[in-house]
Amino acid sequence: MRDSPRPGTVPPLRHNVSMRCETVIATHTNTDFDAFAAMLAARRLYPGSVVCLAGSLNRNVREFYRLHADELDFVVEASRLELDAIRRLIVVETVHAGRLGELEPVALDPAVDKVVFDHHAAERPHWAAPENIVVSEDGALTTTLVGVLAERELAVTQVEATAFALGIHEDTGSLTHTTATQRDAEALGWCLRHGAKQDLLSRFLHTPLGDAERELLSTLLESIEAHESAGTEVFVASAKAGEYVEGISNLAHKLVDVTDAAGLVVLVEMDGRVFAVTRSRIPELDAAALAAVLGGGGHAQAASAIYRGSLVEARRLIVEHLAEAVREPARARDVMSMPARTIPPDETVSRAMVACQRFGQSGILVAADGEVVGAVSREDLDKAISHGLSHAPVKGIMSSRVAACDEDTPLSELQRLLAGGYERVAVLRDGKLVGVVTRGDVLEALGERAAAPGRPTFSLADELAQLERLAPVFEAVAALSGDFEGVYLVGGTVRDILLRERSFDVDIAVEGDAIALAQTLADALGGRVRAHEKFGTAVVVYGDGERVDVVTARTEFYDAPASLPAVEHASIREDLFRRDFTINAMAVSLKGGDYGRLVDPFGGRVDLDAGRIRVLHNLSFIDDPTRIFRAIRYENRYGFRMDDHTASLARGTIEMGLVGDLSSARLRDELAALLEEGEVEHSILRLAELGADKAIHAHLAADQEAVALLARLRAVARQYEVEVPAWHLGLIALARKLPPDEVYEWLQRLKVRRRDAEQIAAAVTVGPRLVERLRDRDVEPAEVVALAERYAPDAPLYALALEDLEPLHDYFRGLRDVRLEVTGNDLAQLGLDESPRVGEILTELRRRKLNGELDGRDSELAAARELIGR
Repeated sequence: MRDSPRPGTVPPLRHNVSMRCETVIATHTNTDFDAFAAMLAARRLYPGSVVCLAGSLNRNVREFYRLHADELDFVVEASRLELDAIRRLIVVETVHAGRLGELEPVALDPAVDKVVFDHHAAERPHWAAPENIVVSEDGALTTTLVGVLAERELAVTQVEATAFALGIHEDTGSLTHTTATQRDAEALGWCLRHGAKQDLLSRFLHTPLGDAERELLSTLLESIEAHESAGTEVFVASAKAGEYVEGISNLAHKLVDVTDAAGLVVLVEMDGRVFAVTRSRIPELDAAALAAVLGGGGHAQAASAIYRGSLVEARRLIVEHLAEAVREPARARDVMSMPARTIPPDETVSRAMVACQRFGQSGILVAADGEVVGAVSREDLDKAISHGLSHAPVKGIMSSRVAACDEDTPLSELQRLLAGGYERVAVLRDGKLVGVVTRGDVLEALGERAAAPGRPTFSLADELAQLERLAPVFEAVAALSGDFEGVYLVGGTVRDILLRERSFDVDIAVEGDAIALAQTLADALGGRVRAHEKFGTAVVVYGDGERVDVVTARTEFYDAPASLPAVEHASIREDLFRRDFTINAMAVSLKGGDYGRLVDPFGGRVDLDAGRIRVLHNLSFIDDPTRIFRAIRYENRYGFRMDDHTASLARGTIEMGLVGDLSSARLRDELAALLEEGEVEHSILRLAELGADKAIHAHLAADQEAVALLARLRAVARQYEVEVPAWHLGLIALARKLPPDEVYEWLQRLKVRRRDAEQIAAAVTVGPRLVERLRDRDVEPAEVVALAERYAPDAPLYALALEDLEPLHDYFRGLRDVRLEVTGNDLAQLGLDESPRVGEILTELRRRKLNGELDGRDSELAAARELIGR
């Protein structure tokens, strides 16, 4: 509970005079441990900032702070701040400016830069720029910020680690809340490794009740009333307190434990106000929506409010508006599988088993004339087969005890039926079977597992059949994959199949031993294998150099932003989750039993249809900033766009300076790939729009001028058939404003090959000088060649793109191809000994030929004799 401000509840603060602070970190009034810990973590991310308390601390937080005040002396009370001096406001654990107390005007001041961190937020604050808003799905916001601290390898004190652990424990119910995630558990482990004290965790998480609190708890227990809406039961407890009692949230927690309530509202009237706490343990009830009825807020699982009215009025408002906070629960019609697979009573045991195998079911219903008469489990079928009863009718072993319900049955009732020992529930309409609900259906509806992998919701079998060149590979894999848990076509091929693009890459992921599959596949195709045991990968080469990459399904962990990942074996879902975007996180099963089934756990197909680039999780760009460049390339290639959230995450990663942390070779490769993608106008402008150009180098210019210049460079190169890498031209256009002394140094940092770096650097530095030398002078052809040839082709191309100069047109039209017909051997035959004089004479001969003074071998020989005779 976020308790109300009360005189004497705020601990004495270290600062007793007004303070001028440019960067301030704040949270909602009535600060709990997650908010307090998140502020401490944010302070590590923003050195020089101060943590500001704009209200009271919950009792356990206050006691913790008092104990460690000397170590946390950067905390300041809002009333001590000079608000007009604040230039940046970091807000954690709320998106509502109204919950910031005295700092609300600062949050609403457009002149102040705002950064917001929250989790499970249902809305985005209008008072902060979208790119400055970070919303995670972690159970505790502290987890999100601890993740950033870990990735940036920032040191923390033992006290801070303890506070972080307390915040995570409190907001996740020590990892028991449904909102708790694996990241929360990993963050707790990180806190323990950094010195979090277990004795303090126990002490401050389980605050003992005082006499007044025990008395109030007893009164609240006696007052509980049950109210139901849309099948959801919510307990409402209310009481008047004769004196102010702290820790209403602690009492709510104990009431939930005692009553096992799915939803709870606690209302306590004291000091002329009603303090409300709402709790929800089910997805159908939104605790924040209930608190909002009384003017409060919070998250879907926990929220609070302070109502300036009577207890009776507060209770009436809660009951009247309960339906607005309850979502219509999922019902049988929403979760059932259709059509319901059935067999007749006279079907043989063996055919019943085949049906179970075909549809990936643990059992099957038995029906006669449209009515359910029984059910048989796969286990019983297997036993019957082992007893030699394969051809016996299934009615001999089926169970006539079948659970049934109608289409309106709520999910909670389905859970009860399945928990009672039934394998499946038949869904009936007017006595006729219309569907079936299994444990898998219920788990999927509860969000506790991904869509059942055996359910062929969408197949690409027909599309695979059209890839005739790959037919032998797919057929061989289907035949050989029986002993493997899963074998999938993954990567860009799946995306390109759905986009009807031609793709010739074959990447196969195996849930199991990828090298073993690769070896058998090579035998079947008459090819050979190159295996990499360390990484669990292999390449199968067959036919005329065709190749298939086979890898073990794996997951990745990034120890630090922009670093290379550590790898572990995993399921196909985990393998897909490590990828960059939803459109690349799809797979197609190549196993014979469900050949062609699309595995799309993250909605990639929908995003493809919508032309949307979307990351799989909020830290995707932080894990690997090169994904920003890849997103821009996909936008350019397919005409897609990043969704607002993804673009916001990209900007945030760039602003954190993580693009500059990339290894130089990776950054070079991504830039080159981006600039090689055909028409790149969108890509160049998008670099500037996201701020990536300045993150790469402060003087890089990805603007409209760069776009126009690159178009001219490419046009001239095409006109004169000049072979020059497209990325050369792109870098020239982008780097044109770099000072000469920085160009080559920057290209060296990018680890550009020396020859390429010299060409690009010369273009940027020498190209403009060529324009100056050739613009207003009569220059003989030989001098044009002498000026241009040393830096060709990049520098003269750039010069011609800068200004339409006829001498350079002459150079590309033919001067660059002028060659002598005589050689050094000819000069030797004329009596000239080997010496520097040979080169000098050949240079002079070429100068004369370029200027039109020589025509053919005879004239060259005559001129050579003359020069030798001098």
